[in-house]
Amino acid sequence: MFGVSGTQEVTKLPESTALVSAADIDAALTRISSVIAATPLQYVDRLSTLTGAQVWVKREDLQVVRSYKLRGAYNLMVQLGADERAAGVVTASAGNHAQGVAFACRAMQIPGRIYVPRSTPRQKRDRIRVHGGQYVELIALGETFDDAAEAAREDVTRTGAHMVPPFDDPRTVAGQGTIAAEILDQLGRAPDAVVVPVGGGGCLAGIATYLRERAPHTSLLGVEPAGAACMTAALVAGAPVTLPEIDPFVDGAAVRRAGDVPFAAIER
Repeated sequence: MFGVSGTQEVTKLPESTALVSAADIDAALTRISSVIAATPLQYVDRLSTLTGAQVWVKREDLQVVRSYKLRGAYNLMVQLGADERAAGVVTASAGNHAQGVAFACRAMQIPGRIYVPRSTPRQKRDRIRVHGGQYVELIALGETFDDAAEAAREDVTRTGAHMVPPFDDPRTVAGQGTIAAEILDQLGRAPDAVVVPVGGGGCLAGIATYLRERAPHTSLLGVEPAGAACMTAALVAGAPVTLPEIDPFVDGAAVRRAGDVPFAAIER
Protein backbone atom coordinates (compact mmCIF):
# COMPACT_ATOMS: atom_id res chain seq x y z
CA MET A 1 0.00 0.00 0.00
CA PHE A 2 1.43 3.36 -0.99
CA GLY A 3 0.48 6.65 0.63
CA VAL A 4 -0.02 9.87 -1.29
CA SER A 5 1.16 13.12 0.23
CA GLY A 6 2.19 16.61 -0.74
CA THR A 7 0.72 18.90 -3.38
CA GLN A 8 0.00 17.30 -6.72
CA GLU A 9 -1.11 18.86 -9.98
CA VAL A 10 -4.26 17.07 -11.13
CA THR A 11 -4.78 16.84 -14.88
CA LYS A 12 -8.26 16.18 -16.29
CA LEU A 13 -8.41 13.04 -18.39
CA PRO A 14 -9.08 13.83 -22.08
CA GLU A 15 -12.58 12.76 -23.13
CA SER A 16 -11.14 11.24 -26.31
CA THR A 17 -8.69 8.93 -24.53
CA ALA A 18 -8.65 5.72 -26.56
CA LEU A 19 -9.12 2.37 -24.87
CA VAL A 20 -7.53 -0.90 -25.92
CA SER A 21 -9.34 -4.23 -26.33
CA ALA A 22 -8.22 -7.84 -26.09
CA ALA A 23 -8.72 -8.05 -29.86
CA ASP A 24 -6.21 -5.20 -30.29
CA ILE A 25 -3.75 -7.16 -28.17
CA ASP A 26 -4.26 -10.35 -30.19
CA ALA A 27 -3.64 -8.33 -33.36
CA ALA A 28 -0.49 -6.85 -31.82
CA LEU A 29 0.82 -10.32 -31.00
CA THR A 30 0.34 -11.40 -34.61
CA ARG A 31 2.06 -8.21 -35.76
CA ILE A 32 5.18 -8.57 -33.60
CA SER A 33 5.52 -12.34 -33.18
CA SER A 34 8.29 -12.63 -35.77
CA VAL A 35 10.44 -10.15 -33.83
CA ILE A 36 9.85 -10.70 -30.12
CA ALA A 37 10.60 -13.85 -28.17
CA ALA A 38 7.70 -15.78 -26.66
CA THR A 39 9.59 -15.80 -23.38
CA PRO A 40 9.25 -18.82 -21.10
CA LEU A 41 6.96 -18.97 -18.09
CA GLN A 42 9.34 -20.37 -15.50
CA TYR A 43 8.25 -22.14 -12.31
CA VAL A 44 10.17 -20.81 -9.28
CA ASP A 45 10.48 -23.51 -6.64
CA ARG A 46 11.93 -21.29 -3.89
CA LEU A 47 9.18 -18.65 -4.11
CA SER A 48 6.54 -21.34 -4.39
CA THR A 49 7.81 -22.94 -1.18
CA LEU A 50 7.94 -19.59 0.62
CA THR A 51 4.42 -18.57 -0.38
CA GLY A 52 2.63 -21.90 -0.45
CA ALA A 53 1.48 -21.11 -3.98
CA GLN A 54 2.66 -22.09 -7.44
CA VAL A 55 4.75 -19.10 -8.51
CA TRP A 56 5.67 -18.63 -12.17
CA VAL A 57 7.85 -15.86 -13.60
CA LYS A 58 7.51 -14.49 -17.14
CA ARG A 59 11.14 -14.22 -18.26
CA GLU A 60 10.99 -10.96 -20.20
CA ASP A 61 14.64 -10.44 -19.31
CA LEU A 62 15.31 -12.95 -22.11
CA GLN A 63 14.08 -10.59 -24.82
CA VAL A 64 16.85 -9.33 -27.08
CA VAL A 65 16.60 -5.93 -25.34
CA ARG A 66 16.36 -7.56 -21.87
CA SER A 67 12.85 -6.27 -21.10
CA TYR A 68 9.24 -6.38 -22.30
CA LYS A 69 9.48 -2.85 -23.69
CA LEU A 70 10.27 -4.09 -27.19
CA ARG A 71 6.69 -5.34 -27.49
CA GLY A 72 5.08 -1.91 -27.27
CA ALA A 73 7.75 -0.02 -29.18
CA TYR A 74 7.74 -2.40 -32.12
CA ASN A 75 3.95 -2.67 -32.25
CA LEU A 76 3.71 1.11 -32.57
CA MET A 77 6.55 1.64 -35.01
CA VAL A 78 5.65 -1.16 -37.40
CA GLN A 79 2.31 0.61 -37.97
CA LEU A 80 3.89 3.92 -39.03
CA GLY A 81 3.34 5.02 -42.61
CA ALA A 82 6.10 5.78 -45.10
CA ASP A 83 5.99 9.54 -44.47
CA GLU A 84 6.10 9.06 -40.71
CA ARG A 85 9.08 6.74 -41.00
CA ALA A 86 10.89 9.18 -43.26
CA ALA A 87 10.37 11.97 -40.70
CA GLY A 88 12.01 9.82 -38.05
CA VAL A 89 10.98 9.02 -34.50
CA VAL A 90 11.67 10.51 -31.09
CA THR A 91 11.20 9.00 -27.67
CA ALA A 92 11.98 9.54 -24.01
CA SER A 93 12.79 6.68 -21.70
CA ALA A 94 14.44 5.69 -18.45
CA GLY A 95 16.37 3.16 -20.54
CA ASN A 96 14.37 0.00 -21.26
CA HIS A 97 11.85 1.49 -23.72
CA ALA A 98 14.76 3.27 -25.38
CA GLN A 99 16.39 -0.07 -26.14
CA GLY A 100 13.17 -1.32 -27.71
CA VAL A 101 12.88 1.79 -29.87
CA ALA A 102 16.55 1.57 -30.84
CA PHE A 103 16.15 -2.06 -31.89
CA ALA A 104 13.08 -1.19 -33.95
CA CYS A 105 14.85 1.78 -35.57
CA ARG A 106 17.65 -0.44 -36.76
CA ALA A 107 15.34 -3.28 -37.84
CA MET A 108 13.13 -0.93 -39.89
CA GLN A 109 15.88 1.53 -40.84
CA ILE A 110 14.09 4.47 -39.24
CA PRO A 111 16.18 7.38 -37.89
CA GLY A 112 15.55 8.06 -34.23
CA ARG A 113 16.52 10.40 -31.42
CA ILE A 114 16.28 9.01 -27.92
CA TYR A 115 16.22 11.17 -24.79
CA VAL A 116 17.16 9.64 -21.44
CA PRO A 117 17.81 11.20 -18.02
CA ARG A 118 21.42 11.51 -16.96
CA SER A 119 20.71 8.96 -14.21
CA THR A 120 20.24 6.21 -16.81
CA PRO A 121 22.89 3.55 -16.07
CA ARG A 122 25.83 3.43 -18.46
CA GLN A 123 25.07 -0.20 -19.27
CA LYS A 124 21.64 0.78 -20.61
CA ARG A 125 23.11 3.66 -22.60
CA ASP A 126 25.66 1.34 -24.16
CA ARG A 127 22.94 -1.16 -25.11
CA ILE A 128 20.84 1.59 -26.69
CA ARG A 129 23.76 2.48 -28.93
CA VAL A 130 24.41 -1.17 -29.79
CA HIS A 131 20.78 -1.87 -30.69
CA GLY A 132 20.31 1.36 -32.65
CA GLY A 133 23.63 1.51 -34.45
CA GLN A 134 23.87 4.27 -37.03
CA TYR A 135 20.13 4.92 -36.96
CA VAL A 136 19.93 6.32 -33.42
CA GLU A 137 21.18 9.44 -31.67
CA LEU A 138 21.21 9.24 -27.86
CA ILE A 139 20.77 12.41 -25.79
CA ALA A 140 21.13 12.32 -21.98
CA LEU A 141 19.78 15.30 -20.03
CA GLY A 142 17.85 16.16 -16.89
CA GLU A 143 17.47 14.19 -13.69
CA THR A 144 14.24 12.25 -14.30
CA PHE A 145 12.24 10.61 -17.06
CA ASP A 146 9.93 13.62 -17.08
CA ASP A 147 12.82 15.95 -17.93
CA ALA A 148 13.72 13.73 -20.86
CA ALA A 149 10.07 13.55 -21.93
CA GLU A 150 9.77 17.33 -22.04
CA ALA A 151 12.87 17.56 -24.24
CA ALA A 152 11.44 14.87 -26.54
CA ARG A 153 8.16 16.79 -26.91
CA GLU A 154 10.07 19.95 -27.79
CA ASP A 155 12.02 17.95 -30.40
CA VAL A 156 8.79 16.72 -32.02
CA THR A 157 7.39 20.27 -32.15
CA ARG A 158 10.61 21.55 -33.68
CA THR A 159 11.31 18.79 -36.21
CA GLY A 160 8.00 17.10 -37.01
CA ALA A 161 9.33 13.67 -36.04
CA HIS A 162 6.89 11.04 -34.72
CA MET A 163 6.73 10.45 -30.97
CA VAL A 164 6.96 6.86 -29.71
CA PRO A 165 5.61 7.10 -26.14
CA PRO A 166 6.88 4.53 -23.63
CA PHE A 167 3.40 3.98 -22.16
CA ASP A 168 0.86 6.65 -23.12
CA ASP A 169 -0.35 5.35 -26.48
CA PRO A 170 -2.90 2.60 -27.30
CA ARG A 171 -0.42 0.89 -29.62
CA THR A 172 2.22 0.74 -26.89
CA VAL A 173 -0.32 -0.58 -24.38
CA ALA A 174 -1.53 -3.23 -26.83
CA GLY A 175 2.03 -4.39 -27.40
CA GLN A 176 2.71 -4.74 -23.68
CA GLY A 177 -0.58 -6.59 -23.26
CA THR A 178 0.73 -9.45 -25.39
CA ILE A 179 2.49 -10.65 -22.24
CA ALA A 180 -0.91 -11.63 -20.82
CA ALA A 181 -1.88 -13.46 -24.01
CA GLU A 182 1.29 -15.54 -23.76
CA ILE A 183 0.78 -16.24 -20.06
CA LEU A 184 -2.70 -17.69 -20.63
CA ASP A 185 -1.45 -19.78 -23.55
CA GLN A 186 1.63 -21.09 -21.76
CA LEU A 187 -0.05 -21.80 -18.42
CA GLY A 188 -3.03 -23.45 -20.11
CA ARG A 189 -5.48 -21.89 -17.66
CA ALA A 190 -6.24 -18.59 -15.98
CA PRO A 191 -3.86 -17.86 -13.08
CA ASP A 192 -5.24 -16.88 -9.69
CA ALA A 193 -3.23 -13.66 -9.71
CA VAL A 194 -0.72 -11.74 -11.82
CA VAL A 195 1.77 -9.28 -10.30
CA VAL A 196 2.94 -6.47 -12.59
CA PRO A 197 5.55 -3.70 -12.13
CA VAL A 198 4.25 -0.16 -12.62
CA GLY A 199 5.99 2.94 -13.91
CA GLY A 200 3.79 4.98 -16.25
CA GLY A 201 1.25 2.16 -16.35
CA GLY A 202 1.50 0.82 -19.92
CA CYS A 203 2.30 -2.77 -19.04
CA LEU A 204 -0.27 -2.86 -16.24
CA ALA A 205 -2.93 -1.42 -18.54
CA GLY A 206 -2.24 -3.90 -21.32
CA ILE A 207 -2.28 -6.91 -19.02
CA ALA A 208 -5.37 -5.62 -17.18
CA THR A 209 -7.23 -5.18 -20.45
CA TYR A 210 -6.49 -8.69 -21.65
CA LEU A 211 -7.27 -10.38 -18.35
CA ARG A 212 -10.49 -8.39 -17.94
CA GLU A 213 -11.84 -9.91 -21.15
CA ARG A 214 -10.16 -13.32 -21.27
CA ALA A 215 -9.62 -14.23 -17.60
CA PRO A 216 -12.00 -12.03 -15.58
CA HIS A 217 -11.57 -13.96 -12.33
CA THR A 218 -7.80 -13.44 -12.22
CA SER A 219 -6.63 -10.89 -9.64
CA LEU A 220 -4.15 -8.25 -10.77
CA LEU A 221 -1.64 -6.58 -8.46
CA GLY A 222 0.36 -3.56 -9.57
CA VAL A 223 3.63 -2.86 -7.74
CA GLU A 224 5.28 0.55 -7.96
CA PRO A 225 8.09 2.27 -6.03
CA ALA A 226 6.93 3.98 -2.84
CA GLY A 227 9.02 6.96 -3.92
CA ALA A 228 7.36 7.25 -7.34
CA ALA A 229 3.81 6.00 -6.82
CA CYS A 230 2.20 7.96 -9.63
CA MET A 231 -0.52 5.39 -10.43
CA THR A 232 -1.58 5.19 -6.80
CA ALA A 233 -1.80 8.99 -6.75
CA ALA A 234 -3.88 8.96 -9.95
CA LEU A 235 -6.33 6.39 -8.58
CA VAL A 236 -6.71 8.37 -5.34
CA ALA A 237 -7.28 11.65 -7.22
CA GLY A 238 -9.51 10.14 -9.91
CA ALA A 239 -7.20 11.35 -12.70
CA PRO A 240 -3.47 11.38 -13.48
CA VAL A 241 -1.55 13.77 -11.24
CA THR A 242 1.96 15.17 -11.42
CA LEU A 243 3.91 14.27 -8.29
CA PRO A 244 5.90 17.23 -6.93
CA GLU A 245 9.01 15.08 -6.50
CA ILE A 246 10.03 11.45 -6.82
CA ASP A 247 12.84 9.17 -5.73
CA PRO A 248 14.68 8.00 -8.89
CA PHE A 249 16.30 5.01 -7.17
CA VAL A 250 14.19 2.53 -9.19
CA ASP A 251 15.20 4.23 -12.43
CA GLY A 252 13.03 2.11 -14.72
CA ALA A 253 9.85 3.14 -12.89
CA ALA A 254 10.70 6.67 -11.77
CA VAL A 255 7.78 8.52 -13.39
CA ARG A 256 6.07 11.62 -12.01
CA ARG A 257 2.76 11.17 -13.85
CA ALA A 258 0.88 8.07 -15.00
CA GLY A 259 -0.26 8.07 -18.62
CA ASP A 260 -3.78 9.04 -19.65
CA VAL A 261 -4.26 5.92 -21.77
CA PRO A 262 -3.05 3.49 -19.07
CA PHE A 263 -5.08 5.24 -16.39
CA ALA A 264 -8.27 5.06 -18.44
CA ALA A 265 -7.75 1.33 -18.99
CA ILE A 266 -6.92 0.62 -15.35
CA GLU A 267 -9.73 2.75 -13.92
CA ARG A 268 -12.19 0.91 -16.13
